[in-house]
Amino acid sequence: MSGLDLPQLDGYEVDRVPGFRADKEYLCPGCGNPIPPGAGHVVVWPCEQVDLRRHWHQHCWRLAVRRGRP
Repeated sequence: MSGLDLPQLDGYEVDRVPGFRADKEYLCPGCGNPIPPGAGHVVVWPCEQVDLRRHWHQHCWRLAVRRGRP
């Protein structure tokens, strides 16, 4: 896992995607707004279920962790 400063939630893996690697647009499940190409963000998935990964704005993921659920 990269980025020790990333908020963690039990049962989920979190990885940082730097802007230079973000080559597609994604829809953030936290706010429903797009994450444009070139924007750094995080990828989150339930442990051992990488096929369920979702791309989140970092701020939206922090809010989800504070709530205790994605």
